[in-house]
Amino acid sequence: MTMKQQRLGFVGLGDDTASACLSMLKIMDGRSGISWSLSDPDSADVLMVANESTDETRRWDHSSKPRIIVYHHNEQKPSSSFVLQHPFRVMQLLSVLEDVSTLLGAVRAEPVSPTEKTSSGATPSSNVADVGEFWNSLHDLLYGEVPASAHWYVAQSDEGELWLDARSRRFMADPALLKRMMHHNIRPGVLRACNAPATEGAVACSLFAMSWLVTPHLPAGLSSWISSDSAFQLLRWPSFGSLAKSRSDLTLCALLTKKALSREQVLALSQAAGDDVDRFINACAMSGLMRYDKADLQAVTDATDEAWGSRFGGLIKGLRSRLGLSA
Repeated sequence: MTMKQQRLGFVGLGDDTASACLSMLKIMDGRSGISWSLSDPDSADVLMVANESTDETRRWDHSSKPRIIVYHHNEQKPSSSFVLQHPFRVMQLLSVLEDVSTLLGAVRAEPVSPTEKTSSGATPSSNVADVGEFWNSLHDLLYGEVPASAHWYVAQSDEGELWLDARSRRFMADPALLKRMMHHNIRPGVLRACNAPATEGAVACSLFAMSWLVTPHLPAGLSSWISSDSAFQLLRWPSFGSLAKSRSDLTLCALLTKKALSREQVLALSQAAGDDVDRFINACAMSGLMRYDKADLQAVTDATDEAWGSRFGGLIKGLRSRLGLSA
């Protein structure tokens, strides 16, 4: 999958702030679904603007481009949609950039061209299947021994339909339904092949976003196809965008990017709750962002002696501090 490219421009920021930001962008490169590059303000997609009134900054007061206002810790927080307190750390910068990218449509659902609605051939049922059946059918379609034979699949619920484009591996649904899924379990049923495209007015939802919305409602533990004896490692950072995320989730991102670890090591080093770790692994694995392989376990366990534990523990402590996660 091609990584989304976005350009960032600086307005009125000091050389030290701009230099620190560029260094952080290099650290972030490859760890999210977006690649950020430096640009002049006129060509930039997003602007980072100093919290001061000068001819340079006033020029962009009414710009249609998203603006991140950078203010010093001893200044009052600006009343702007996107703000960043200086000095800032990598995770704080990443968080605000992902919020902005959601506005730009880089990682959020995008409108779909209206299409003619046809019948899916499936009948909604008031006795909706457990969400685990939806989850298992999704895995079978994406990673099963028999490849998905159809282009479109649909999962029915009493509150609406979830459409899967098997070719692009993204979902489409009514925006109100996706919004409701952020707080409720709509209990979608098994995904079934259909001939219909997405309904008019539907919006797209990434595979990771759908996985993140569904995993809180799965039975406790890892998914049935994931062995607890595996070693886990992130291939790249997930794009949370406007999805709810915690400091624990960001810690897991930082931790699992560095080295393949067993579940027990992840629990010990992250100090996250078991349910949170399992949800993170389940969602990332379904999205193709997580490598998990029992063949890697020997390399991990061989390295768990006291000396390695001390060195790696120090590495994680330093990484957490660098990313602003140590508090």
